[in-house]
Amino acid sequence: MTHDKLRKLLNEISLDEKIGQLSIMQMSVFLDGDAVPFGPLIEMNFTQEQMALTGALACNISPEPAAFARVVRKMTAEHPHHIPPLLMRDVIHGFRTIFPLTLGVGCTFDEKYAYDMGRVSGKEAAASGLHLTLGPMMDVARDPRWGRVLETPSESPVLTGAMSAATVRGFRGDGIDKPNSIATCAKHFAAYGLCTAGQEYSPVDVSRTELYNVYLPPFKQAMDAGCDTVMTSFVAVDRVPCVCNGFLQNEIMRKQWGHNIVSMSDYDDVRQLMNQGVADSLRECAKLSIEGGLDLDFLSLAYITQLKGLIEDGEVDIKTVDEACMRVLELKNNLGLFENPVKNDDPVLADKICHAPEHYKASLETALRSCVLLKNDGVLPLKKGVKTALVGSHADEHDILGAWAVDGIRPETETLREAFERDAGITLTDTDNADIIVFATGETKPDTGEAASKAHPELTAEQINELKTLEATGKPIVVLLFCGRPLVLTDVLPHCNALLNVWFPGSAGAEAIRMLVTGEMSPSGHLSMTFPRCVGQIPIHHDRLTSCRPIGSRGTGSRFVNMYIDESSEPLFPFGFGMSYTTFELEDAQLDGSEVAVTVKNTGTEKAETVVQLYGRVRHAAIIRPIRTLVGWKRVSVGAGEAVRVRIPIKRDALELADCENRPVKISGIADIYVGFDSNADTRLEYSLNQ
Repeated sequence: MTHDKLRKLLNEISLDEKIGQLSIMQMSVFLDGDAVPFGPLIEMNFTQEQMALTGALACNISPEPAAFARVVRKMTAEHPHHIPPLLMRDVIHGFRTIFPLTLGVGCTFDEKYAYDMGRVSGKEAAASGLHLTLGPMMDVARDPRWGRVLETPSESPVLTGAMSAATVRGFRGDGIDKPNSIATCAKHFAAYGLCTAGQEYSPVDVSRTELYNVYLPPFKQAMDAGCDTVMTSFVAVDRVPCVCNGFLQNEIMRKQWGHNIVSMSDYDDVRQLMNQGVADSLRECAKLSIEGGLDLDFLSLAYITQLKGLIEDGEVDIKTVDEACMRVLELKNNLGLFENPVKNDDPVLADKICHAPEHYKASLETALRSCVLLKNDGVLPLKKGVKTALVGSHADEHDILGAWAVDGIRPETETLREAFERDAGITLTDTDNADIIVFATGETKPDTGEAASKAHPELTAEQINELKTLEATGKPIVVLLFCGRPLVLTDVLPHCNALLNVWFPGSAGAEAIRMLVTGEMSPSGHLSMTFPRCVGQIPIHHDRLTSCRPIGSRGTGSRFVNMYIDESSEPLFPFGFGMSYTTFELEDAQLDGSEVAVTVKNTGTEKAETVVQLYGRVRHAAIIRPIRTLVGWKRVSVGAGEAVRVRIPIKRDALELADCENRPVKISGIADIYVGFDSNADTRLEYSLNQ
């Protein structure tokens, strides 16, 4: 449909129809025939006719292509102007085929795997009848106490932006109007990852300088890549809740960035303005939100029950509603819904696509590169035929998919024991008869995700005691650590010989772990988030700002510097860290224009992959800069004893700075570029900022 035809449609539809387009309701209400008012809608004298005008449905049950298609066709046919509903669902790190947690995908340091996750997920979700995923999440997260860190790619705004943009491109494929692609939603706009003390829904206090330099760039990068919608954050910026924050939605996103896309609330968030004391009635909630630039009200019922009265009483300008409605209509038009409102109605085809062997392979390839080897004194890889005891709470667990794997099928997911039993080179036995013990432990799914904040992100006392009991046998211990966040491992490392952090690895996770522990492939994941040494260090991240008194600024032994007196200031494992079964060296690092050329030499006996990383620091500028920040990376495979020359572009925009008004801060002179395998990289090059 052309823009002129869309504008004509907007002018023809009634006020009730416009308000309906701005409202999200649950799909389950519409599945059993005629949707009827329920609960609070009855109290509000809401009619069945109004419900039939609903513009978007949140699919709160597992997608059924045929059933969903019946709802879409019925609603479209009965709508006065035949406007189809938009179907949405959380598809975060996979649909039926589950990939590692997004934080684990970040550990690949390769946009290819983020793209693959989006492409596979987009195909499967579209085949199941969906139009839009409520993702990806691109909140820069630095506090592992917050349960939702598992949904973000990284603590680095640069890596988060790159991986999120790649995921968006994957979901969208060749275009969201195609039958094998769906639209995307950037969330949560903005600064949700700054929840005070890592506590879900806690207030956020962020300067505009930090906002412009750290928390907004990933959103812009994703929108530049084609992201179709944005979801607001539960928190407030400048003490104005994001759901009604016109500065974020209208000034930044639509005016400064030029992305006039649909903005939606998070679940029931418009109503929660009353909890925040910003509004004293649902009517005021609706008024503040629509005037703040919010287009879609997610299940709070504020728009669908209050907007008409606000407009009729002259408190809200009809032009504001028209603009919001037009954005929704444009999204539906971009999806091709006016011509073909149903993505797929064939459950047989959906099942075939969702079980495509190439999808499992993509998940496996990603899982192999997401696991991070944190310790190894030589016990890994397991030697062929060695008698192995596989113990721990996760040894026989099918649910290794992680939070937000809402459509993954747990019984279809192989357990570690099943994967190990398939390997003729592994001899499984009990603890008494074993030569080596593999202890599969860590967090459970309910320990992670939304509303799973932890004051103590660490293994439980029972798990530590179990590890010590195993250690008392005198046999080597390999820990396979399942988790959805960086954990404090200070009390774990002394009691094991090797530790492989596997996150929640997804549908192919057990097979990936088997391949890694047996040496079929060497671990090559690098941490996308810093692991703290103790809770007191949190939040801790590689790109913290420069202190007025850094360590060493007053000479050895001075305590009047930026440090703790009872603990090291250094993390347990720095950002970017990751071990291998071989060893690598870097030689002859040189600057060539805006690229770093360096030779990566495999000095061991196994072919393996690693990630070469670049970190930068602008020496002088008008505002404080990070000590160092990620400015480039490249995953590389090197044969045993071989050397490969690689070229890594310096992401110049990662060195750029903005002030509190989002004006560019002049940078000139020299930036130090550090080349290495983690954020402690020590090969330094001098990069001229004047070129």
